[in-house]
Amino acid sequence: MTQLATPHTTTPNHLYRNSAIMVILCGLLWSTAGVGVRYISEASGWHIVFFRSISLVLTIFMVMAWRNKGDLVTPLKRTNKLSVLAGLFMGASFFGNIFALLHTSVANVTFVLSSSPFIAALLGWLILGERVKKRTWVAIALTSVGVSVMVGHALSGDGIIGMAFALMMAVCYAAFSVIMRRGKGSDMLPAVVIASFFSMLVAALAIDDFAISWADLGICLALGCFQMGLALVLFISGSKHVPAAELTLLTMLEVILSPIWVWFLFNEHPGNWTLVGGSIIMLGVMVQAIGARRRHPQPQIF
Repeated sequence: MTQLATPHTTTPNHLYRNSAIMVILCGLLWSTAGVGVRYISEASGWHIVFFRSISLVLTIFMVMAWRNKGDLVTPLKRTNKLSVLAGLFMGASFFGNIFALLHTSVANVTFVLSSSPFIAALLGWLILGERVKKRTWVAIALTSVGVSVMVGHALSGDGIIGMAFALMMAVCYAAFSVIMRRGKGSDMLPAVVIASFFSMLVAALAIDDFAISWADLGICLALGCFQMGLALVLFISGSKHVPAAELTLLTMLEVILSPIWVWFLFNEHPGNWTLVGGSIIMLGVMVQAIGARRRHPQPQIF
């Protein structure tokens, strides 16, 4: 996922180590999205988004209440126009994520989502006037080639639809991260609440019958609580003491594990061209992350 933290060069070893573990666990939870969607038997994409969003918003409310000793009003008062706009983009990315997984391979979705930090860099350059470093331009070029390879070999039927949703997800999440950078210091949780309510409302308008099987309901709720809710809390907490370059490397666990889970559990082979394109994207990620790490050295995790 897109990284939002800034480097901390004086972080004590134990804080860095604990935060890194949180980010690793976050990547592990994020990697289960494809498995959850593949296990769903009857529920539509609209159902998945709707019930996952209910679970997500309840999870975030519980975390906010715990952090503020039962007070939900105070953190929600911090909501501003930027939080609303960020929440709308994040909510749109929820639809892109689920519908992409329903129409193309988990590997395609995961690799395309890996391009969101570079899309964010482009948006930051165009909208905020942020300078893009040379290594980031190289990473953007590699990512563009990788995505082109993957899209070029999915130009038929469900494949192209799935890739379109995957690109929509990546662009929306990149826009979300740029907006959150624009409002530096803003609490991210109210934006997640807005995203959840927005996706719930849009999905509800598209659903005729809310009845789904108990098994599908349980999976949807688990996706919202653990795969999204708990993962976001871990990411937000961990990113406070881990610089952006480290976050990029640590959350690559999601990219590695997501296709592996469905390969073993559902025999969903990524396809040779997906692996080629994904490898090019990962090379871009490594160029960006390693270059940033050399500029901002950090103590080792272990």
